[in-house]
Amino acid sequence: MVVAVVLALAMASQAAAGTAAQPKRPNIIFFLVDDMSAELLQYMDTVKSLAHDGTSFTDYYVADSLCCPSRATMFTGQFPHNTGVRTNQGYDHGGYPAFQKHEGRTYAVSLHQAGYRTGYLGKYINEYPAGNGYKVPVGWDEWHVTAAGGYNEYKYRLTRYIKEESGAKRPTDPSGGTYLVDELGQRAVGFIERSRKYAPGEPFFLQVSPFSPHNRVNVKPGDTEPRFPPAERDRPKDRFPGGEFPHGDCGGVDCDSIDVTALPTFNEDTADKPSWVRRAPIGPKLVKQLREDFRDRIRMVQSIDDMVARVLSALTEQEKQNTYVVFTSDNGFHLGQHRLVRGKATAYDQDVRVPLIVRRPATGQHGDLVTNAIAQNVDLFATFLDMAGVGQATRDSRDGRSLLPLIQGQKVAGWRDAALIEHVKPTPNAPGQPDPDADALKKGNSRPPTYNAVRTAGELYVEYKGDPKPEYYNTVTDPREESNDPGNARTADLSKVLDALKGCGKPGAVDCWTAAHVRS
Repeated sequence: MVVAVVLALAMASQAAAGTAAQPKRPNIIFFLVDDMSAELLQYMDTVKSLAHDGTSFTDYYVADSLCCPSRATMFTGQFPHNTGVRTNQGYDHGGYPAFQKHEGRTYAVSLHQAGYRTGYLGKYINEYPAGNGYKVPVGWDEWHVTAAGGYNEYKYRLTRYIKEESGAKRPTDPSGGTYLVDELGQRAVGFIERSRKYAPGEPFFLQVSPFSPHNRVNVKPGDTEPRFPPAERDRPKDRFPGGEFPHGDCGGVDCDSIDVTALPTFNEDTADKPSWVRRAPIGPKLVKQLREDFRDRIRMVQSIDDMVARVLSALTEQEKQNTYVVFTSDNGFHLGQHRLVRGKATAYDQDVRVPLIVRRPATGQHGDLVTNAIAQNVDLFATFLDMAGVGQATRDSRDGRSLLPLIQGQKVAGWRDAALIEHVKPTPNAPGQPDPDADALKKGNSRPPTYNAVRTAGELYVEYKGDPKPEYYNTVTDPREESNDPGNARTADLSKVLDALKGCGKPGAVDCWTAAHVRS
């Protein structure tokens, strides 16, 4: 009898130990901002702090430096040529009409099936219809997205769908005068609190997607509101409405000491570049505008920094021990570099190379990690599923691969050598809603032709539609991409790599992961 009791106690102890050894699935918070170029990160103290006991990616590239195609790639884990989402607008092979068919196969669906309570806040997909009776995409338990006016930050409407409370109703709320980034921060805290209430003990996935630091749309001459509208508290004191600091809040740096002309390659001589880039120097009047645009973009990201701090402070100590925090942007932005005035969509690093920082759960490996492995936004689908413990068959079924081993500091054999960058030029003057990424500036605007490109650890190679000459940079000797060398002998090899990548994943073609490996 004593032996039986001892055996029973031993078995119970082993079972308890086995249970304790099973880690609780982590929460995931994903901050996805809009048009944030890498040089803005230095002005964001809270976001920079995510790198403490976190992992920073120095070579993270978006597959298309345009909002809608980039977001579609994140949601699905597929390159734009496989999603078919190529522009921001439905009349032009993009926007929500092109993306809608993918809503049943996003990471939200897989995470929801894995037991996660999910919430989406902010900017979704261009042209998503958020009017009366709006449809909440499958996989989301909470849905707080802009119904109108998000780019302007103040005059907007937001949906407010909470599965446990809304039922069949689809309410929307006006702004109430609250800066949109602040409102998203408030709602993010509410989501975390409701997750504790409605799904106690279960993990959550929260995506917060502000429009900041994207510019306003339909900017007209004589507008008094800034093209890049900061929160009132971050504006210069002498403006109305004005903030606390004489020159505004630039994250501890005097805004007036910041000059856009100090950016690398600003107003660079472009005589050796493709014809669409070549142009006269940017004149003093436009330089003055860009100088204020740059300072306003820095002022805008202060509200993002505040929002991230607010959301993280809402976590309990136990939740902090078991939460991944991911921060990145859908694309970068150029502001005078290479004499390209305002915009994105190019293959230059200013547009495609954006910050990616991942704060690991405090219970995991400690230390500040930095990796130069080539990563892409096509990898986020697999990464989120890997964090949630979703099986490899589903996780690796798309074009990308999980970044989690790199986040955890592991050495990964056979990682990719090349990133694919692709872009289809939007149709100019086509009917439909105005493109939010079009700039009214006629002379010196920066929209590239349709192109495909490959980025390796030391090279950028671009092929433009209709141009027999490629564009090539050795980014080891020319990290600013200033000296185009289209006749370089390496272009022949990279052209073959690009041929495989730009059609990868199609029926009968090589898979995209295999194509991303350069064979010398």
